Amino acid sequence: MKQLLFLLAASFMSINAFPFTPEIKNIKLKDGEEITARLCLPDTDVKTIVFCVPGTGPSTYLTKRTTFNYYDELANGFCEQGLAFFTYNRRGCTNSETPPLFVDVDSVKYAKYCPLQEAEDIEVMISSLVKDRRFKNCKIILYGISEGTIIAPLVAERKKVRADALLLHGYAHDNMFDIIKWQNQGHGVMIMVNSIFDKDSDKRISKEEYEASGEQLAQQRGHLFQNMPFNSLDVVADGFIDIKDIQKMREPFHDYLMKCVQNNNYQWIKTSYFNITPHWFKSHFELEPNKTRLLRIQIPIYVFHGEEDANVPVESVSDLKSRFDVCNKTNLNVYIFKKHNHDLNFQDVLSQKKWSEGFETIFKVAKSI
Repeated sequence: MKQLLFLLAASFMSINAFPFTPEIKNIKLKDGEEITARLCLPDTDVKTIVFCVPGTGPSTYLTKRTTFNYYDELANGFCEQGLAFFTYNRRGCTNSETPPLFVDVDSVKYAKYCPLQEAEDIEVMISSLVKDRRFKNCKIILYGISEGTIIAPLVAERKKVRADALLLHGYAHDNMFDIIKWQNQGHGVMIMVNSIFDKDSDKRISKEEYEASGEQLAQQRGHLFQNMPFNSLDVVADGFIDIKDIQKMREPFHDYLMKCVQNNNYQWIKTSYFNITPHWFKSHFELEPNKTRLLRIQIPIYVFHGEEDANVPVESVSDLKSRFDVCNKTNLNVYIFKKHNHDLNFQDVLSQKKWSEGFETIFKVAKSI
């Protein structure tokens, strides 16, 4: 009897933890490397699989954090719409118990990670999926997040596997060289800072705005500026903190980063910037940007972008729309969300137990395809 009660309790715990059925898959890539992936299945017959292509850096099928798993949450959202959700370990990456990223990286295997290689790996994964007779006739939606918005269109354009639609979240319009330069010039920093301090919407911060009272503002001054005095941040001494100040402070960093890329100084990049290799940079710099590539893709394309995205400029979405209009192409749908960041306010589902407007729209669109 005690054993039966234990099994029942374990069953309920599993149901509460996973309102979907996860299937772990080991997939051999073309060069013999093996990666682990996960397919999360809803409790209905599967007609569509949302294949998630992640953002930059070490990534696993869980994307675990201290109190939650990012891809568990997204799996919940898609599976509640009757859609299956697929995620994978990037080359050289495995789940770990070590914070903050909870991922172990085999640097030798990880060194192959670049956009074209990942596109080829995704093709192998999709081929493996559709060989399963359960999913033979399923629609495949490529859901790219951040850097994934560059890689997913590569897969769609190559046409080596099925791809029925593109969902592009945090859309990267330009070549990665231009995106990184834009970021390092401080434009993203100013978007984030202005969203907190700029009360008159003039895209700059006066001394009064910077020194305004309030607990939240005090916390952000400490978090973003280490409580530095206004005059120290007003580098050009024009009475405001704006892009000119941030750009002047950050320009030497960008120049040195590019020098390290050129000189293959992976250790400095990994320690002082992010765990991506010089090979990753160089491969991206050689790629055609989305702003022209997407014009050749015929399947439906849906772009979801936050107005306060600090990683890639929201203006690029308008430029993409203009390009499609000029070419009389009608397969592009654009959604821009006010007061949404690069993550489309994912934090809402953790803090408020509800999805942001951005994610609600993604789920709704995916279901409609």
